[in-house]
Amino acid sequence: MQLTIFFTAPGPVAVPVQYGHLLQGLIYRQMENPVLRSYLHDQGFALEKRRFKLFTFSRLLGRAARYDQAAGRLVLTPPLRLVICSPIPFILQELGTGFLRQGRVRLGEASLEVKEMATAAPRVRQSTLRVRMLSPLVTYSTLDGVSGRAYTYYYSPFEPRFGELIGANLAKKHLLVYGRPADTAGFTIRPVRVEDRDQKVTYYKKTVIKGWMGDYELSGDPALLQIALDAGLGAKNSQGYGCCTPLEEAKPAAATGSE
Repeated sequence: MQLTIFFTAPGPVAVPVQYGHLLQGLIYRQMENPVLRSYLHDQGFALEKRRFKLFTFSRLLGRAARYDQAAGRLVLTPPLRLVICSPIPFILQELGTGFLRQGRVRLGEASLEVKEMATAAPRVRQSTLRVRMLSPLVTYSTLDGVSGRAYTYYYSPFEPRFGELIGANLAKKHLLVYGRPADTAGFTIRPVRVEDRDQKVTYYKKTVIKGWMGDYELSGDPALLQIALDAGLGAKNSQGYGCCTPLEEAKPAAATGSE
């Protein structure tokens, strides 16, 4: 399911270039249920040694941003919108109620007015789905370096391991959501419209994270593809990565964010 919040402001909105953690904080603050907020923030849904928050969100979407070099900030022109996805309806219900009650929210030093909200529940009924990324798609492995120190290797959409890891990640989310193993036979993800400029090197707080925007074609069991829409593709979803939307529903407005 998708929840879209539309924001307005009396003038341009200035935010840090790396504002993903601010959006994440804004989302948690709208969860008025302290048990839900604490559970998602501190724990999440456990599976083996991994924990999943089972929500993801887009960048701020709207007109293209400009960079104010003197201030070191992005300047966004309202109206803006934020898409939040989750396979857990209660999470989106809680967020919708929170945003409505707040009416006006802060993103860092910027003040945004909640103008309206919309919900959608795009359903996957076929074995092929084309999506557009609304926030970077991240897939990585932790490897041992020559010096014995572990390092993080981020995969590109053109490496075979990229699709393998995404399929395995979706299978874990499927098991958490539906309570049964996923049918992963034949799952593939193929870059349809992905260029070098779609690679995004971002920071989550002080951690460098590399991901990819662009359009992709997913093939496989419809229930597995549904998880991609609802819970996000790849890793680090609750930090603002892997949010996607069906390509036929994607709006032409640019995603505003850092390279």
